[in-house]
Amino acid sequence: MGLYMNNTATTEALPVFTCACQIMDVTPLSANTFQVELQSPTGTTLRYQAGQYLQLELDLNDDGQTQSLFYSIANRFNPEQPRRLELFIQNSSELADKILKHLSQLTESNEKVNVTLPMGKAFLQTNLSSTHLFIAAGSGISKIKCLIEEALSQKSDAQVNVYWSNKNIDDFYLMEQFQHWAVQNKNFSFTPILESPHQYWLGRSGYIYEVIENDFERLDETQVYLCGSPQMVYGTIDKLNSRGLKENHCYSDVFEYAPRDQKIAI
Repeated sequence: MGLYMNNTATTEALPVFTCACQIMDVTPLSANTFQVELQSPTGTTLRYQAGQYLQLELDLNDDGQTQSLFYSIANRFNPEQPRRLELFIQNSSELADKILKHLSQLTESNEKVNVTLPMGKAFLQTNLSSTHLFIAAGSGISKIKCLIEEALSQKSDAQVNVYWSNKNIDDFYLMEQFQHWAVQNKNFSFTPILESPHQYWLGRSGYIYEVIENDFERLDETQVYLCGSPQMVYGTIDKLNSRGLKENHCYSDVFEYAPRDQKIAI
């Protein structure tokens, strides 16, 4: 997994490799989100940084033509389970439904799938002595979960603030996990946010940036990891600029696949 010094995560560039993994289980976390567990071949040790993602090659149409699909790795590397990978997949479209059914079938057939990793530059790489803000929208929580697992394993008293926004109450499938971390770690705070008020929701609601604005006077020295759509990521950064948030203190996969200056072909 790499070495850590002075509570600062390594920026070591790990080699990208491909291996044939077995789909061990597909388990519902909520009505629309599923946990997919994969295992690499016997004798292999997976190497990746917390916050990176992988590429799955799936033959969804059983025609010999594979499709490349990208998912955040939801679990930190565990030396006791060096072959295990965990993904969260939201069943939010016809394609996602097809993917989940295909993966479920593979758990029965024991057919393996090619997995390429690690990918992404927005892995944990900041000094954990600084205040950290982790922001997720919807299924983006999978990456954030992995980052937090690693951060707390390296520095249990790290100043960690988590904001997770969802459209539906039932989408907070990791509520107990985050509440447990908040109880166990004195410097850990967790704020679930429902996009719109609901009669059965007693928590906070509205835009993520508005809730954060109410909680922080200044964010000048805060390290921020964001996971969501480009609109959410850039919009949140821009809105929090009034609180002193610096974009060079922000980390997101969006910076790679949807840079601000990207030209859209017409």
